Amino acid sequence: MPSGTLPRLDTFSNALERYSDWGWLVLRSENRLLLTTDHHVSAVEMAAGIGGEVQHYLSVRMLGGPVVVLPGPSRRWLILTESADEASQVNLIRLRARGALTHRLGTLVPLPPSRIDRGPVAWLGAAPAERPFLPPFSAVVAALRAVTETAGLR
Repeated sequence: MPSGTLPRLDTFSNALERYSDWGWLVLRSENRLLLTTDHHVSAVEMAAGIGGEVQHYLSVRMLGGPVVVLPGPSRRWLILTESADEASQVNLIRLRARGALTHRLGTLVPLPPSRIDRGPVAWLGAAPAERPFLPPFSAVVAALRAVTETAGLR
């Protein structure tokens, strides 16, 4: 889609309806669909490189969930998880120390087919056809610790 072009309305409407069917609170703002993190869904944002390792770690343990790819030169991934609202402060600090951000209750994060200033937001792989499995937040924390400790980033 050329820069500055808005996504087609039927695509936005279909995506918004699908997300609503999944029980996600999604707001529409011009050319963006914004997931409101809540007591059911949170997001952990990290660099794409480490995100790939975390997603692989989770997937081989049958805990892989949906990933939203944010565009731009410093590509970032949003790994969607079960709610992180009850997460201990130490886990939030561990993620932050490894360059990851936790989006919890009330944070707005873009969902496909949003378009942000750096380009289109996309799913990693195919878009989920039905409500996706969300890994526990603690599993994402453990995966990030495991892959960074292996790399010597304690």
